[in-house]
Amino acid sequence: MKKLRLILIIAVLMGGVCTVSAQQREHHGVSIHLGGILPLQDFSATQAYVVPGTNNFGSNGNAMFGASLGLKYNYVFGFGLGVFASADLMWNALNKDISAQYDAVSCTKPMYVNVPIIAGINYVTDFSDVVDVWAEAGIGADLFFKTQEGWKNAALKYDMNAAFTVEAGAGVTFIDLISIGVHYYWLGKQDVKVQDVNYGQGFLTPHKMNMGAMAFKLGFHF
Repeated sequence: MKKLRLILIIAVLMGGVCTVSAQQREHHGVSIHLGGILPLQDFSATQAYVVPGTNNFGSNGNAMFGASLGLKYNYVFGFGLGVFASADLMWNALNKDISAQYDAVSCTKPMYVNVPIIAGINYVTDFSDVVDVWAEAGIGADLFFKTQEGWKNAALKYDMNAAFTVEAGAGVTFIDLISIGVHYYWLGKQDVKVQDVNYGQGFLTPHKMNMGAMAFKLGFHF
């Protein structure tokens, strides 16, 4: 009788372990994220007077709402606590007022590209059988790039720059397949490195751009 009880206890414990492991495995894996990017701080600040093609933005980015595409890997160790690594490609154009000034003189408009590469920790809890609630925080580096602007014979090219980055986010996942999340990115204080395409001269602008962004993401999990 004692042996039967012992066998039943072991079976129950093993069943519980397997159930927990199965739940954890559901939170592992790769996901693809589509998002909208709202620029903040200097990144979105609008300068009152801009001369197209002259690199006179200073610390103001004049950026409008943009888009992103990202890849993430999650791994949960136990009790909902885990780690993640992610990389996103973010794109923002100039706002409509500044863009119109460029169009008026047939000047190629610059755009902004940010690639934040983040590693951090997350926590996932099973809110119900179909909904998981999660939160995350991480640090990394943002690769910042401003595209070329100007005219054929008077163009300015911008070099890539990297800065320390912090990210925090929270959201929900439905049936382990689709997630919705809101994220804040502090993208660092970025130098704007300029190259004169025609003369091959390079220089730094005297200002750093203090960059932040809110990301609203729709994720597809595999």
